Amino acid sequence: MSCHSKEELENMLEDVVNELDLSNWAICDHGPMGTPPAELVRLVLDQKDQQIACLKQRFVEIERGD
Repeated sequence: MSCHSKEELENMLEDVVNELDLSNWAICDHGPMGTPPAELVRLVLDQKDQQIACLKQRFVEIERGD
């Protein structure tokens, strides 16, 4: 059993979703569909992982000549 009220838990969950910084397409796609928050988090993390992988592929290590 949680020591938080239902309202407190809902507010915490809303705070988490607000921090995801959803793109406009994600808001248009998932807002009206009522996508569960856990799935939204997973989608955002997957998107961030893809962005990081793309950045790493283009990463060039530069050696300093000090």
